[in-house]
Parts: sequence; structure tokens; C-alpha cells
Amino acid sequence: MKIKIGIYNLHMQAKGGGEKRTLALAEHLSRSHRVWLFVKEPPDVAALESYFGVDLSRVSFVILNKERRRAARPRSARWDALSTSFEHCLRIKSFKLDVFINNSHCSNLPCPAPRGIYMCMFPYTHPTSSWNLPRRAYRSFVDRVAERVLGCRVSDFISSYSAITANSRFTAEWVEKMWGLPAEVVYSVCDSMGPPAEKGKIILNVGRFLAGDAGDLYKRQDVLLDAFSRLTDIQRDGWQLHFAGSAARDAGSRALAERLKNAARGLPVFFHFDAGLDALRDLYRHASLYWHATGHGFPAREHPLLQEHFGVTTVEAMSAGAVPVVINSGGQREIVTHAADGFLWDEPAALARQTVRLIEDPSLLMRMSRQAVLSSAKFSRAAFNERVDAVIERLMRQRQPRRAVK
Repeated sequence: MKIKIGIYNLHMQAKGGGEKRTLALAEHLSRSHRVWLFVKEPPDVAALESYFGVDLSRVSFVILNKERRRAARPRSARWDALSTSFEHCLRIKSFKLDVFINNSHCSNLPCPAPRGIYMCMFPYTHPTSSWNLPRRAYRSFVDRVAERVLGCRVSDFISSYSAITANSRFTAEWVEKMWGLPAEVVYSVCDSMGPPAEKGKIILNVGRFLAGDAGDLYKRQDVLLDAFSRLTDIQRDGWQLHFAGSAARDAGSRALAERLKNAARGLPVFFHFDAGLDALRDLYRHASLYWHATGHGFPAREHPLLQEHFGVTTVEAMSAGAVPVVINSGGQREIVTHAADGFLWDEPAALARQTVRLIEDPSLLMRMSRQAVLSSAKFSRAAFNERVDAVIERLMRQRQPRRAVK
């Protein structure tokens, strides 16, 4: 049965794992259904197709944030965000969709269709939860208006969705803790970057160069550079460290990326900013080892948001035969089986030890490389498509498609 499906993502310019999932989802569903992709800015479709390796020819793009008339007086950021949610919801409702999929990070948009899937990359606390009494009264007023106009309270937007999916068991556990709701695990789409080519003396890390709240790089490339700088023996043996990923647009992120480059001067360290898909695949295929450190220095129990909630790039590296040596936190623990297809570490000293062990034992490196390729298959695009289809088919069979609004 051909149905009308809308997908929502306001962060397409980020070019991260969430955006890859959005586009892979749109490509897959558009083969059998009518699909609209709701975005904030006019996209460079050809660039997205090239960067993510997708075909968007059957997908219709809808730009939501068209230039608005200037208000007579400046509006608060809170009111602007609220009015934007109202506008988006009402506009999307006009498409009379059968299924709406919200894959926009930290979105609190109520579901504008009879059936909705909230694809959660990580749950968050609604900013109004700690408001004082006057602000709570304001929220109550807004909720009454929203329930009358949209059919759902803004502060309880998640109840308007028929299903919640999580990109890992780690995320699903935190959805249960923070929202008190169950989430079905649908691992993010991961493409094979193989087959492995002749392996070089290359250690690879792939991740966005993005400033974190603590003034350091969110993906902790700085930790990896520091660890590599201390491994002087493998440097003399010809080993190199390669960083690849998109650079965030803001000045703070770009300044941190530049600082990282300056710190790497004189070392066999190479940067591949905004590398295209072909260049990235080439790096994966020739890399022997893959490093990852997101979340280091921030215990997962106290700082779950700062962890790697899944780890698409780790899976991609494994698919090309690069053995992962990654932090023992977040979604990485669901991808890597310690001492079987890679290693997990808690401190950079262990990262160094495990790296040296693999380099000094080529047979172990080769054995783990083969197992990494096999392990990566359970996170394939085909597996992702199958899980998504199952969720949609189940929702379409339900007589009472939407959660009851409290």
C-alpha cells in the first residue's frame, strides 16, 4: 500500500550521523511511498547525494523556515521557538500525511499526523521543567492553546507519537529513565565501506569537528592527538594518524579545529576536512586501526549526553577491516566485542597499550580485522530498512494509531 510519509530534520547542514539516517530513510521509503522531507534551509541536493551516497530523486523537499516578516518589536528566543513549532506543525498538517517521522535532534514538535515515529538520538529535558511559578502558569496557558490548535500539549509533545525508536540500547535506557516510556531499538544506518584494500600504517578517526560545552572538541579528537603524540616508537616505524570529518560552521568549532592542526605540527598527522564519500571510503579501506574517544573525561552516568550514543563511523571502519580501539562507553559497547573484533578502553593509557599490541602482533590484527568485517553486517542499511518497515507496517495496522494525549 502506497502511503504519504513526511520526514522532519532541521539540521541537514550538520552532515552528521542523524542526517545520514534521515536521507537513507527518505531514499528507502520513497521507493514504495510518497515522501516529503521537511527541512529548515534550501538544501544542495546534489551535494547531499554525493556526500552520503543516496538517491533523492523521488523525494520532495519542503522548506519550512521561509523568510518571515519582521516583528514590530524583538521577540524572545523562547517565544520564537514556540511560534516556529506552531507554524511547522500547522504547515505539515496541511499535507495530510499518513505517517510522520521526526528525526530532528532535540525537537519538541507535536506529531502533525495520525501516526508518528519519534526517532530519538538521545532524550533531553524540556527546558520548561525547571521554570518558576509565573513561567509555569505561562506554560499552562501555552499548553491549553496548543492542545486546542494542535491536539497536543507542547510540554508533553512525546505523547502525540505512536512509537519512539532509539538508535542504541544505551539511548533506549535513557529514554526510559528520562521520559518513562519504552523505545524500540533501530540502529542507525551504516554503509559498508569495504572491501578492505591493502592496509597501510594508518590510524583513522572520523567525526565532526564541533565545540563542546566544556570548551573542547565534542568528539575529543584532542585526546587522540595527545595519545598519538606519545607513541613515538610507532611514529618512527611509519605509522600515521588521520582525522576526517566535517567542520561545524560556528567560529568556536573552527577555532578548535585550527588549534588541533597547530598542535599536530611536526607529527605524522593528517586532516581531511569535509572529505567526500569516495575519499572517506579510501581512508577506511586503507586504515589498519580505528580510534574513537567521544565521552572521555565525562562519566556516562553523570554526562550521558556527551557520550557517543551509537557510533556509525566505528561500524563503517569495521566494515572496511579497520580494527576498532574505542572508548568503553555509550553505544560503542554495543558495536565492539572486546578482544574479539576490537578493543574497548577506559583510559588513554589502555588505548596506547592495545594499539601497540595490535601493531606488534600482525596475526592478531589480521584475525580481528576479518571478524570486524563480519560483525559490522548486523548494522547494515538492509537491516535498518527492515526494522523501519516493520515499525511502519505495525503502525498502519493499528486501529488507535496515536498515543492518548494526557
